[in-house]
Amino acid sequence: MLHDKIVTEPNASLTIGLIDNSSLQLGASATLTIDESVLVNGVGAPSKVGLLGGRLRSIIVGAMRGSSTTFEVHTPNAIRAVRGTDWTENYGEQPRQGYPDCRQFTDVDVQDGTVQVCNTATLPECQDVHAGHHTTVACGGFFAGGASGLGAFGATALGAGLAGGVGAGIAAGAGAGAFSSPDNRQQPPHHPVSPIE
Repeated sequence: MLHDKIVTEPNASLTIGLIDNSSLQLGASATLTIDESVLVNGVGAPSKVGLLGGRLRSIIVGAMRGSSTTFEVHTPNAIRAVRGTDWTENYGEQPRQGYPDCRQFTDVDVQDGTVQVCNTATLPECQDVHAGHHTTVACGGFFAGGASGLGAFGATALGAGLAGGVGAGIAAGAGAGAFSSPDNRQQPPHHPVSPIE
């Protein structure tokens, strides 16, 4: 339901099954919120969810996969908009080597289709991540990722009775030329999307 918050324990996972055969698979120690929904044929459908921690695999098919539909996943530092796809993302606030002042990391691995990933800067940068590729948003900027390490995980199916729907569009990004480092210095242009190994 709209505004519900779902939290998994350290050794638990779950799948939210949507009526159009799409699914949201939440991993262990994760938090997901249903932030926006729409009515499709009188049935509520999530159009925007928030991943506040942990791992989420989204498999978007059926009614949620059309060119006129948008399903979004928001983390505190990134937004993903889907045009029909299967992808895994992880949000965490643990420190990483080389980013001493950054505590927000969103990793995105696309298994099928395309996901548009935008950071949440005042003038957001966006990029398309295609099947077999990975990207990471560190604090407010992109950096190239390595091997994904974020595979599928087992989950228990839950029939949530939701239908696929239409969500709000995502703002077009303004990224051109350079990417910001965690300490806000400009870095030389680079290709921030890497293959999943």
